[in-house]
Amino acid sequence: MDEKLKNDAKKVMLVQDASSGQLKAVTNVDKDGNIQTVEPTKANLASLLNVNTNDSFIEAFFKKMMEQADNPAHSGLSNPINKVFIMTESVFNKLVKMNFPPEELEKYRVDPAAELAARQGQNPKVQQGGGDTTSQSTFQPMDVSKIDRADLERKGIKWEDMEPHLKAMSYGHKSNKMVEMNPEMEPGGMRVPTKGRISLEEQPDGSIKAIPYYHQEKPNLDAPLHGTKLDDEAKANLMTTGNAGKVIELELTPGKKELCYVTLDKMTNGLEVLPVSQIGPIDKIKGVELTEGQKLDFAAGRKVLVEGMTSRSGTKFDGYVQVNASDKKFDFTYDGLDRNRYSQENKEIRQQKKAEGQEAKKEVSQGEDKKEVFIPKKLLGVEFDEKQIKSLEAGKATYVRAMMKDGQDQPFNAWVKPNYEKGKLDFFKWNPDYAKKQGATVKPAAESKTQVAVNSEGKTNEATKKVDKPLQQGQQKPTESQQKKQDENKQRQNPQKRQSAPKARKSRGVS
Repeated sequence: MDEKLKNDAKKVMLVQDASSGQLKAVTNVDKDGNIQTVEPTKANLASLLNVNTNDSFIEAFFKKMMEQADNPAHSGLSNPINKVFIMTESVFNKLVKMNFPPEELEKYRVDPAAELAARQGQNPKVQQGGGDTTSQSTFQPMDVSKIDRADLERKGIKWEDMEPHLKAMSYGHKSNKMVEMNPEMEPGGMRVPTKGRISLEEQPDGSIKAIPYYHQEKPNLDAPLHGTKLDDEAKANLMTTGNAGKVIELELTPGKKELCYVTLDKMTNGLEVLPVSQIGPIDKIKGVELTEGQKLDFAAGRKVLVEGMTSRSGTKFDGYVQVNASDKKFDFTYDGLDRNRYSQENKEIRQQKKAEGQEAKKEVSQGEDKKEVFIPKKLLGVEFDEKQIKSLEAGKATYVRAMMKDGQDQPFNAWVKPNYEKGKLDFFKWNPDYAKKQGATVKPAAESKTQVAVNSEGKTNEATKKVDKPLQQGQQKPTESQQKKQDENKQRQNPQKRQSAPKARKSRGVS
């Protein structure tokens, strides 16, 4: 079928009454968003509204639905509506024959906020990392070379403390951990030591400033958040799960209210918000196509059970997924789920990967992705060369000389390797790619075994026990000069055993 014709096929809309649960089909929408409905039967199909050709009126209806959710008494809808479904004529005919089973109908449920955003042309769909599809616009990383260093100094933020988090921050995230700060209370005035997380914000002049999120002793959920007081349900959810569990209308800019996700940053104890319009509909999570009902739950800020997701290591897992406004990512939780559901299948997947020669990846908290490790250009005063950076980016250990620790005047050498479980760089005395643990014995190469045994361990064999100089690499026995000197030493030490002419035997006389 021609794709344009397929996309332009007539679509109809059904609504469900919030009080009775009765299903109705929409025949008309006026400019104010008021609807007229009939029974959803095949006989009424010809009279149903074509959703594709009435964008402006449909937008008015969705706006009225959102008003209803915020203030049911003043929405203007005679019968409150709690669900909306949009489908093609062919799907409608199929569901009519099946008497609209709830589990099938749910697949065509839509979210008014997401539909409104899509119809107004907001945020074209892009593919996100891990196979997750959202309506978020493509984000280019910020140029960290444009960070205002003078502003950093005023805020008491050290570049070397912020540097390990720059990659995540350049993509709009906050620092992975809290950073020590010593900001000025006023220009040139007293400084107050504190700590917090940092994000980056591009300024109108093109420069980039660090935005601090200071740590507070405990959350303050009673204070108005952008002009809105949180209800008891949102407060309880924030304290138990870290997320409000629903979207909340906030006035982020004067005179303009918009629906937002709200999350408690458990590091700083501060509340963070993310407008729903910046995320848009979420179509896929970890390889799983979401139903319309799941999409609606995501848009509403609820926790959603997604089954059969695929981790980066290729294994299957189930999890509850929820939008995290603080870190602009998904939160995964597994409370009450059978963590062994895919154990046999995952075992076969790992065995297959191993058989194909792929390195088995250790799973951390079944299904969670390994943490990203930022590879800096400079570490403890040492500039990495291109080879070292490539080695670290590949997850391999590299040897770094003359690093300097703060407060110490002696340089040190160490092997450095990314730790993907902890999201940081680790230091080792021995090469961790060969030694099993820090400080483990490193076996010398075969050609160096005798050299190490004689020079380092004080051992000897018959050939080397008289050699008084260190052996060279690969040497197994004395050199010609060492052997000559060894023989001379023997002669000096044992003069009585010097070789002499044999004595003549006395012959017996012959009688």
